Amino acid sequence: MRVKAYYLRFQGGLRSLPRAPTLMGHLFWWYRYTHGRQALEDLLERYRVGRVSFRLSSAFPRGWLPRPKLSPLLVEETKLRKNLKALQLLSLETFAKVAEKGEEALLHAPELAEDLKERLTPPLPKRLRRVRVGIDRGTGGARQGILFAQDFLFPQGEYAVYTLGEAPFPVREGLEFVGEMGYGGLASVGLGVFQVVGEEDMELPEAPGANAFVSLAPGPLEGALHYDLEAHWGRLGGGYVGAKPFKKSYLRTKEGSVYREDPGPRLLDLTPDPPPEDGVKVYEVLQVFPLGVRV
Repeated sequence: MRVKAYYLRFQGGLRSLPRAPTLMGHLFWWYRYTHGRQALEDLLERYRVGRVSFRLSSAFPRGWLPRPKLSPLLVEETKLRKNLKALQLLSLETFAKVAEKGEEALLHAPELAEDLKERLTPPLPKRLRRVRVGIDRGTGGARQGILFAQDFLFPQGEYAVYTLGEAPFPVREGLEFVGEMGYGGLASVGLGVFQVVGEEDMELPEAPGANAFVSLAPGPLEGALHYDLEAHWGRLGGGYVGAKPFKKSYLRTKEGSVYREDPGPRLLDLTPDPPPEDGVKVYEVLQVFPLGVRV
């Protein structure tokens, strides 16, 4: 499949790697800041009536994709079974084989090589703990007795975000803005900052004669065939950072889930009760990023 890839390099830590719905929310706020509220409302209306073909993926290490959720192999050997269970990301070459031949292709994949020196592994982020202090808002100094630690991810190397279809706005410009402001929570203390270091048109692997799709983004339950499920609820962003309560919770599939049919982008109304401001609606776009597989 022909896609556009944007390559990100993180400048420090972050709470979680960028995932498509949250990243899209950041881009919507950038669009509102730069084009105005009415332009954003017009764009959301296009999503509501199904007139937007644009898709955005979650971020993955460059050259790696999520393992498709296919019918599992029955493996008796304990070590191999555990290694298979722990395998979350596949190289593009292995992904292409699995998409066409199923999980049997993993038995000879370099990601499961017995020799650790020959095993192919993705550049997973380091998890480090940062010690912080509470701030006295009156004096600007540290508050006595408030010392705490938080765990953050520190990605290594470049990460790729993929887009598909006609973009309703300049994607790179929006990503650069998000990178300067910081993705996700605690951007005020320097988390989530990244640079867009490149972009290219490229082919992502698909199975010839595909009869299903694997998603590179969290998706709706409708149409899901094999999937991992998660409950999601998030804080409000943009101009409503710090507002309460959280968005409404909902269920969605994780990256790598397989669909028989592409359900198309969904505009979810997650407005909390009470809303952050009278008359305000809170929306989130949930969409499958489809790559063809055989099931």
